[in-house]
Amino acid sequence: MPDIDDRLRNFVDFLGTQPMAPELTYDEVARSRSRAELGISSLNILILVNTYIEEKANGRIALRPEWVPMLEDVDGILSVIEEIDASAPAEV
Repeated sequence: MPDIDDRLRNFVDFLGTQPMAPELTYDEVARSRSRAELGISSLNILILVNTYIEEKANGRIALRPEWVPMLEDVDGILSVIEEIDASAPAEV
């Protein structure tokens, strides 16, 4: 299991590649508690998670309904990202 710093860096690095994501620094994300504090709308977080799935798992897993409430806070977002990484098929 990656430590919190690695999880945060992974998330911030990913956000930096997404045109609909606000420009956020590692420190800004680390200080934030909620998705709203990050300036990410509920629709955009779903789009971001879906894009993450496409990039990391080539769409071989799907957005899970049980993840939706977890996407309200930063810890939940990081947990979802980690679960996607764990569920993604290994590169061949």
